[in-house]
Amino acid sequence: MSLESLDAQLISKALEKREYILGQARKEAERIKAQAQAEVERIKEMTNAAIENILKGEARAVYDRIVGGAQLEGRKKVMNARLQVINQVFDRARDELDRLTKSQEYPQILVALASEAIEALDEDCIVYANENDAEYLKTHMELLPINHTVKIEHAPFDIEGGVTVVSMDGSKTMENTLEGRFEARREFLIPKVAEILEVI
Repeated sequence: MSLESLDAQLISKALEKREYILGQARKEAERIKAQAQAEVERIKEMTNAAIENILKGEARAVYDRIVGGAQLEGRKKVMNARLQVINQVFDRARDELDRLTKSQEYPQILVALASEAIEALDEDCIVYANENDAEYLKTHMELLPINHTVKIEHAPFDIEGGVTVVSMDGSKTMENTLEGRFEARREFLIPKVAEILEVI
């Protein structure tokens, strides 16, 4: 399975889950937005009642200050709601990545991630993975590129969903994990998610 095909599958699965998540997120965003707008209206009404009891000159200054503050607070609440919805989408996508590491497709994905990192490093190397992934790779060495000497080791650090490949002399490192790929694309995806959710 090529990396492009693998990426296409990941994107396709993510898009399916995203549609469901987007529906939920839109409902939540509308609810939060409605609450924020209702709060602004409530504050405006309270402000209007108080202003009627104050002299006209002072009333205008008080009104502007209170309404301006309410509008600012309302904008803050809407912005916080938008950020909350976007973060929920990314949290659910991260959960989907966790489920992917337990799926039947994952061994193919793991081999593709390891192969890509080995080829990118292009020298004798050590492939570090979590215990289960390292065992799988050791028993399926024939699936990895054989241009160089490759050792498979259990990582002394936490790796989920992929590998870290280090040159034998330790001078070069290539991380190729699902989480790393997700984080690398996150900043690029935030505006797209916001646009899809209509929370810009």
